[in-house]
Amino acid sequence: MTSHDRAHKGLTASLHRLLLRRIAGMTVLICLLVAGAVYLRDSSRFDDIIIEHTLQSGEDFRRHILAHLDKPDRLESRSIQAELDAIPPPRHQDPLGRTVYVRIMDTDLKPLAERFVPDYAHEDEVRRFMDAHRFPFAPGTQNRFRDIVRIAGRPHLHLGLAFTNSAGKNAAYVESLFAVSDKVLDDIAAGMLRSVVLAVLVVLATTLLLYPVIIRLLRRVTDLSVHLQESNLETLSVLGSAIAKRDSDTDQHNYRVAIYSVRLAEALGLDGAAIRPLLKGAMLHDVGKIGIRDAILLKPGPLTAAEFTEMQQHVQHGRDIVAQARWLSDAVDVISGHHERFDGKGYDQALANGQVPLGARLFAIADVFDALTSRRPYKEPLDFTEAMRQLEAGRGTHFDPALLDAFTGIARGLFDSTAASNGAELKASLQEIFTTYFTRDIEVMMEGMASLVARKWRSPKGQGQD
Repeated sequence: MTSHDRAHKGLTASLHRLLLRRIAGMTVLICLLVAGAVYLRDSSRFDDIIIEHTLQSGEDFRRHILAHLDKPDRLESRSIQAELDAIPPPRHQDPLGRTVYVRIMDTDLKPLAERFVPDYAHEDEVRRFMDAHRFPFAPGTQNRFRDIVRIAGRPHLHLGLAFTNSAGKNAAYVESLFAVSDKVLDDIAAGMLRSVVLAVLVVLATTLLLYPVIIRLLRRVTDLSVHLQESNLETLSVLGSAIAKRDSDTDQHNYRVAIYSVRLAEALGLDGAAIRPLLKGAMLHDVGKIGIRDAILLKPGPLTAAEFTEMQQHVQHGRDIVAQARWLSDAVDVISGHHERFDGKGYDQALANGQVPLGARLFAIADVFDALTSRRPYKEPLDFTEAMRQLEAGRGTHFDPALLDAFTGIARGLFDSTAASNGAELKASLQEIFTTYFTRDIEVMMEGMASLVARKWRSPKGQGQD
């Protein structure tokens, strides 16, 4: 199976996972919305029924004590309490629930009478609630309030209203707590469950009908995305090879430093979001050498101080080049910082310690290691032991000690599997890395495309065109 086939196979699996996750997420969201809507609908319906029921009971009691209300200046707590206590208990259990507490006050909100249901299990909690929640509106400003409250984990309707006398004037105020029955709660829960099940069935039926169509459309988009991504990567590889040829080097150097950098990043536990720009930067780290004169770039002997200063300009040239392409712009950390040193004595910005981006610090180790262990026109390769000794000599000056420790842990195996590989083997290894981090996961590709589109719309008109 070719790398291209593996990429498509991985993307197909990724596509199904993505779609199923999105469908599952939407199903959960729809179920929550439906359940919430049903709960609000049923709660409101029962709330209205309970309020009507309670108001009717209150009106019956108001008429029963109307003679007392018509003499508001002579309202007696003892007589009102006696009238309240005389109300007989209901003969049958109300399926809606029951009023568990009533409090009557005069127009100055002075308590006149109160009544508890004697066998209510949460009497203490009701008393604490009513003591903490006095009549919530000023006398004469409104005639009714209602609120759903939770007491002892159960919903209760807290209702307040004014008792008027025969002249229509407020003569007293009453508060009550109505405990909602288990039957009402069960009815609401059953309605929610039925609606949720129906919503799930609708979503599943819709999914079964639309899934094949969505998959076909997404596969088309995926094929185009894969082709675009592979074209980008191919261009990246070709450009990197062209730079190497320009520098009298081979493209194998770019392949090796890219592989070394990615393996070190993996050993450090970096994720794909950090590895993708690192990989681009590794392939294009010397892209700025395109702007250096042949007389300097290809000079067989040592460079003069002035020539070396001019050679250092390839870093700025590299920044300028990748800044023109959005897909390459995140490679700038490696391109800009791969000649910086941990102690701040590198170029071209003389950054030190944590100022040097992580990708550049990491790549510097891979780049120097490959330079030491590779044959060049002006030198023979060093063996592994000597190369590691020279890296160690740069600890804390040229190289980040923590990154050097991580590289030391993987260097032997990495060297044995990579350094002696031919161009075809290196290219195959690099292609597998490209597949892993660029074209295997449809979500990563979509995020990348979305990021490019977002940056395009944010950029000033006529600037930063690819």
